[in-house]
Amino acid sequence: MSALAPPVVRPLAACAALVLWLATSASAQHGGRDCQTTGKLPYDVSSKYLVDYTPFVDEGKPRTWEVLFWSKAIESDNMGIDWIPCKRCVDKDLLASAEAELTALMDARTAWLAERRQVDAVVKVDDPLAHVETTHFVVAWNIPKITVDKKSIRAEDAALLYAMRMEQTYARFQDLTGTTDADYMKTKHYFYFFEKEREALLAGSRYAGLTGSGTVRRAGGDSHDSVVVGWFDKSKTPSDEDFQRHWIYNLTHQMTAAYYNVFWFKPGEKGLSPPWLNDKYGWLGAGLAHWMEWDFDEKATNFSFREQDLNARWKGPDWRKNVWKAVKAEDFPSFAEAITKPIEALSVQEHQFCYSWIDFLMHKDSHAMASAMKLAKMERPARDILKEAWGISMLTFEGEWAAWVLEEYAPTNKTGGTLLGRPIGTGLPPGGIPTDDGR
Repeated sequence: MSALAPPVVRPLAACAALVLWLATSASAQHGGRDCQTTGKLPYDVSSKYLVDYTPFVDEGKPRTWEVLFWSKAIESDNMGIDWIPCKRCVDKDLLASAEAELTALMDARTAWLAERRQVDAVVKVDDPLAHVETTHFVVAWNIPKITVDKKSIRAEDAALLYAMRMEQTYARFQDLTGTTDADYMKTKHYFYFFEKEREALLAGSRYAGLTGSGTVRRAGGDSHDSVVVGWFDKSKTPSDEDFQRHWIYNLTHQMTAAYYNVFWFKPGEKGLSPPWLNDKYGWLGAGLAHWMEWDFDEKATNFSFREQDLNARWKGPDWRKNVWKAVKAEDFPSFAEAITKPIEALSVQEHQFCYSWIDFLMHKDSHAMASAMKLAKMERPARDILKEAWGISMLTFEGEWAAWVLEEYAPTNKTGGTLLGRPIGTGLPPGGIPTDDGR
């Protein structure tokens, strides 16, 4: 486990007094031991306020993110910081440096939480929201609890869990597509999710510039943040897996919109504007978002609020089986027609085939998706995207895809499925997160 890189919040005027009190109490807490002339003594932070990265690290891959701030830790003793200045240090310069460092850390946490508490005021909640910031995410949350692997997880811990899950999804998307932060115009995404629809409507209007009965999104740009706002609607996301899949779907849309680098263009050019794929490349935007859902747990259950009737269905929930049967019967939508439609004009049936077309392309070369998204931002036609990214002719695409589907999706094929190994799991640490009864 790790203490937060920077952690907890008290009034600014209290910080200096707290530092002095902590330093004075160091001898009592540590039995009179000194700091071996380091200026610092270890502080015993409860495991409840520590971050366990273990479940979120892929073996052999460096972790590219960290938890920066967490309101639960910030509001704990010593703001979750795992050291205090050593008042007995014989090197007074080291002691002064340690005291200044601790004050700066506490002031940073105080300022961060004060800024985050502005969201509480906007949505007019009675109890404080849980807030988390990681390298790529800022999460606000007041869903009282969720059930994960039969464990009840309280709001503060659930907010941290979802922020870390999204970091894992973010890293996986970049691994799969071969993209890096350098080519994203926004690398920080704000996810605000609430217990009540009323709260989501207030936040959506303020932070996303949109209101809707479900989840609303605003793609990040030069003058605004990448924001997703929603609420825990149990009729649509009854389980933790459903809710996590919903976040993954929305994050994928945000990342494909934010994949944009001004240096791709000649002076005076700006490419696809607005930069999201949904309007002119609906097949690509929808297909990739559904693909990431399926990559998570082999289900696709989400649609954007602007898309087709959410209650409409085409056949059963096994999209691969549905597509295989249609291809076998030679009765499926035309790719040439589907690629001309914005995402809201795609039928529920076409959504399943968009997923399958992307599934075929991702299995052919997932890193080519970076080139495909870049070409889309340059407003190149689908035929150029297929040819330049994957070396496939528009004339032969459907035939190659159909042949692949008949083999890959066949009921007798038990090896098809995920790409590059098993994807994201629940993210629970081996010992679990404390449950409602404090265990």
